[in-house]
Parts: sequence; C-alpha cells; structure tokens
Amino acid sequence: MESLAKDIEPPLAEEFSLILREQRMGVKPDEALEHFNVRVPIPDVTLFVSAVNISRDIGGNLAESLALLSETLRRRLIMEGKIRALTAQGRLQGIVMALMPVGIATFLTFAYPDTMHGLYHTLIGWCVMALAAVMEFLGYRMCRKIMSIDV
Repeated sequence: MESLAKDIEPPLAEEFSLILREQRMGVKPDEALEHFNVRVPIPDVTLFVSAVNISRDIGGNLAESLALLSETLRRRLIMEGKIRALTAQGRLQGIVMALMPVGIATFLTFAYPDTMHGLYHTLIGWCVMALAAVMEFLGYRMCRKIMSIDV
C-alpha cells in the first residue's frame, strides 16, 4: 500500500496515503478501505475494495486477484471504446437532426426575408417556432437516449 501511495499519480496517491494514515491511527484496514470506497464512489474502486477484503478474509492470493481485476477493467475500457466508436454515427445524426432546422431557417431568412417575416412577427409564427423547438429538443434527447449504452 505504501509503494502504491509513492508510485501512483497524485489524486489516487493521496487517497492511498490517507488509507495508510487511517490505519496508523488505529482504524481497521477493512474500515479504512470502506472509507476509501465512500470517498471515491466509483464502481472500479468498489471492485478493488471487495477484492482486497475478500483476499484478507479468505486468505487468497491478492496479487492474482488484483491482476485479474486489472485485466477485467482493461477489457471493460476497451469494450466501452468500441461501443463509443460504433455509436458515434448515431450521436452525430442527433446533432445534425437538431441543427438542420436552425440552419434551414437561417438560410431562408437571408434568402427570402419577406416570406419568413410572418414567422418572426406574428403570434402564430412564434407558436410554431416554440413547438418546433420543443420537438427538436425532444428528438435530440431521444437520439441521445437511444445511443447511450451502459456497459
């Protein structure tokens, strides 16, 4: 644990040194790790704390458990990257879909100002633009929801 606190980058190294300080003050190692888990609510930290606690309780090979955990986390990161790459087109379609009406309205305003005058200066025009804005927002949110895949 001390070598981790010295060798790792600062944010995580500070957390490990805090765990060591808690243990020196008399806090049980299991409780110190649970405090770490509460301070850093990330699923990866929860897996790490569980692996260390199980290894301490049962007496398994901690190095092997941590190596397996690191391999699992690496594979999950690779899988998340692949999913992100595969859903990039859908995310871009959502952005284009949301910006297309704004672009067309801007073009039509400059190309045909007399025709678009009624849209900007009448109550019905404002209602149509508000309805279109709400529908655009909902469509964009739906595209984002469809393209978000939890691993």
